[in-house]
Amino acid sequence: MLRGAVDDASKQSPAPPTRDPRGRPLGETALGETTSRGRAVTETAGEAERYAVLRSWVGLQTQGLGALLREYPRLESALYASEARLAQLPPATQRVLKAARDAWPRPRPAPPGARAAFGPSAPNVPLSPFPGAPRSERTSALPGDPGGASGGPTRFVPITDPAYPALLREAPDPPPWLFCRGDLRCLARPAVALVGTRRASRAGLKAAESLARTLADGGYTVCSGLALGIDAAAHHGALERGVTAAVLASGVDRPSPYRHQSLARRIAERGCLVSELPDGTAPSRAGFPRRNRIISGLCSATIIVEAALPSGSLHTAAAALEQGRDVYVLPWSVFHQQGAGCLALLRDGATPITDLDELSAHFPGVLAPAPSSPISAPSSAPPISAPSRRLLACLGDGGATLDELQRDSGLSADVLLATLTNLELDGWVCRADGRYRRLRRG
Repeated sequence: MLRGAVDDASKQSPAPPTRDPRGRPLGETALGETTSRGRAVTETAGEAERYAVLRSWVGLQTQGLGALLREYPRLESALYASEARLAQLPPATQRVLKAARDAWPRPRPAPPGARAAFGPSAPNVPLSPFPGAPRSERTSALPGDPGGASGGPTRFVPITDPAYPALLREAPDPPPWLFCRGDLRCLARPAVALVGTRRASRAGLKAAESLARTLADGGYTVCSGLALGIDAAAHHGALERGVTAAVLASGVDRPSPYRHQSLARRIAERGCLVSELPDGTAPSRAGFPRRNRIISGLCSATIIVEAALPSGSLHTAAAALEQGRDVYVLPWSVFHQQGAGCLALLRDGATPITDLDELSAHFPGVLAPAPSSPISAPSSAPPISAPSRRLLACLGDGGATLDELQRDSGLSADVLLATLTNLELDGWVCRADGRYRRLRRG
């Protein structure tokens, strides 16, 4: 194919020249040292220093850069790739790379009066990617944790590092680097993404916790985005039995929302926090689509637990499909607004998960849940009363309002309310969107 021919030709780029397009020797480093032919930075300066220089130029404009560095692991080779290969990058990425190439190996000059971003750094602590960045951007500590004890210091992992997650490296547009806190080895295990709405129903939260608990117990790393609702439930469920990874739309030292600071510390201690953004970067709307493609890229499969229309979870599903990964959904009732996105994905060909028993068929190593599973009928459950059986029959698959239950069951108001309370306490029903819904069969 024509595209493949262009790619093959681009990989046969000449060796980096000894002088840049302006005639300056490439052997002169930012530290004033002279190196051997074709070497822009000495070994003393180190790979971290060279990546810091590149990051000072590209900032947040990294689209397409990960794939380029995957093809040309040496930074200078990527900067001096063929024009045909560079032309495949987005125009904005082309501009920053050409600016970096013209000035290489010097970092981007800091604005007047701002502190320079380039200089020596401690091992595994990245330099600030932006000129004049505040000190908070270079710290490795969570707010309220100045010593960085939660998960240790922030680690910079470029795509050329063997510790970079293999599945993510294979994605069509992988991030060129990651910033991690915790044990990145948890992403070397099989991983499954669990995501969904922030406005989750009780049934959705319970399903997310049960799915995450079962997958973690089977040896899988559960990945999610630390958001309210389904994401948080997935992290909590996974931590009960195994490990989990949270991908952030901010620096790993600034997890959000703020109420999840404690959860973020637990994840950093038992799993890892991951972001493509440097320390000190606050969450922004533009960061969430980028985060979503990393969540799906880290995993062999993505499960959409509960999602409305529209929903950011659908962006994660779209990214997973683009990356060639499997997408699973929970099939909700047509009357459940927060599940409309799941039904749309089902219509488009996603695989439904209707019971925890099905996980063992889709994910090797996961055992079928015991009868005492939270969404299964316990073997030692007390007998269900006649009013309870009548109400469960009235609920059906779509649920019912309180008025509909009273009309269809014929029960008096006091008996109806007492029976519904007992059914909720026993885990048979839940209330969401003004309707009572059945959680299990039996």
